[in-house]
Amino acid sequence: MVTIVTVAVLVPVAWYGFVASAVFTLLHTAEEVWTGDGAPFWGYYRRHFGHGIGNIAGALLFSGLALALIGLAISGYLCGSQFFLGGLIGARVGDSVLSHIGLRVQFVEPNPGLATAPLYLVEAAVVPCVLPVSTVGVALGFGAFALFWFTSFVRRRT
Repeated sequence: MVTIVTVAVLVPVAWYGFVASAVFTLLHTAEEVWTGDGAPFWGYYRRHFGHGIGNIAGALLFSGLALALIGLAISGYLCGSQFFLGGLIGARVGDSVLSHIGLRVQFVEPNPGLATAPLYLVEAAVVPCVLPVSTVGVALGFGAFALFWFTSFVRRRT
């Protein structure tokens, strides 16, 4: 026990944040793409908005989004960038609130990603209490999701 505690004290808190963040990203992406109710997410999107992308493009897009989030986590947690860590936190809140919780309120159909969205909110609530984050980064991360969903609702075919 002492050895574990000693090792834990020697490891920077940001490293734990990175590992948790990467695991959250992989779990959330797996739910959106394969395991979630109503998966894949791009099919859910197409059903509600009348347009969208095919399966190959969707798989590539969501893989790219996961890699982008992990890249933000590397830059924020491991490289110490407050801006990129803020961007990650803003993206987490935007994804959870706008892509999953908000759409679940709007549409009664199961939302792939809703079950793991709270993991993102936990990260977004805890990290700013422990590590400095850029408010501009948070705004830009959230804003990317807000712009996407605003545009989607404007273009929505009813």
